[in-house]
Amino acid sequence: MQLAVDAVLMPSAEDLPALRRSAEELLEPEIERDPARYFAFPPESLPLVAVHERTRRRLSGGEAVSRRFESAYVPFREEHARVPEGDLLRIEHWRHPPERCRGTIVLLHGFTMGRPWMDAPALFASRWWSAGLDVVLFTLPFHGARTPAEARFSGEHFAVPNVTRLAEAVRRAVHEVRAMTLLLRAETGQPVGLLGLSLGGYVAALSAGLYDDLDFVVPMVPPVCIGDLAWHFFRRSVRHGDAEPAFGYGELRRHYRVHSPLAHPLRTPRERCLIVAGRGDRIVPPEHPHALWRHWGQPAIHWFSGGHLAPFGRNEIVEAVLRHLSGLGLAQR
Repeated sequence: MQLAVDAVLMPSAEDLPALRRSAEELLEPEIERDPARYFAFPPESLPLVAVHERTRRRLSGGEAVSRRFESAYVPFREEHARVPEGDLLRIEHWRHPPERCRGTIVLLHGFTMGRPWMDAPALFASRWWSAGLDVVLFTLPFHGARTPAEARFSGEHFAVPNVTRLAEAVRRAVHEVRAMTLLLRAETGQPVGLLGLSLGGYVAALSAGLYDDLDFVVPMVPPVCIGDLAWHFFRRSVRHGDAEPAFGYGELRRHYRVHSPLAHPLRTPRERCLIVAGRGDRIVPPEHPHALWRHWGQPAIHWFSGGHLAPFGRNEIVEAVLRHLSGLGLAQR
């Protein structure tokens, strides 16, 4: 992760003035006072139009279906719309028969991920399926099959070194996740919630600060302040050596604040939230999930021993999430 960020995402010294200019519109007084304004989507933009559906394989007790949708998303500023022409919202949907569906868990992958075959084991999809939940493997913008042809890797165009464009990518992700949860609830009449890993945890935690009707939210190893991450990556940068960052720490935090989960009070009921965090995480320091825990009024939190990749295959994490979901009456243990 450090090498990838250092090689292609860390701005050079000559890029920094443009990076500072790119933050200007997010520092407008009305947005700084009320960052939720940035995520005020018109209701007519939220319905999705299904354009493709294909059964990929049969599952024990159901099926895995590839689904694609057109979105009526409108960028905050039209000039920041960078989505390739013809880009469609994509999911892989594991569906039980309607009478057996207890609810749906929407799984949001991490940065550079976005392929269902990769995301499913990393996000414990089969365990949630066995617990009676329908599963949606969601592909975030600029990732997986939605990666632009000119990108060097999945997610590169999501995390560009441009404050406003990164904010626009987060905004689009939040809109699409919101539209999908509304569609799934309308289709099934059952509860719908989010579980996200890393970048997906960031989007899930932000959504919990914007919407009060999510049935559960589980951010795993979630960053909560992109400015703080940028500062620490810069200080460890091989490219920049011992140079002092051109941005001050407070300036970086302010630039990325509009979509920080810490800038939005928790709206999802606290008892529906569970944070999963790693004590030895060197990508997302433990201070991030701890800050989210405090900001949310100390909801349930599960700490595991290990780093950012340690959630993969950790049975105790699955058990902690299942305890949480079964306590809400949503899953079988």
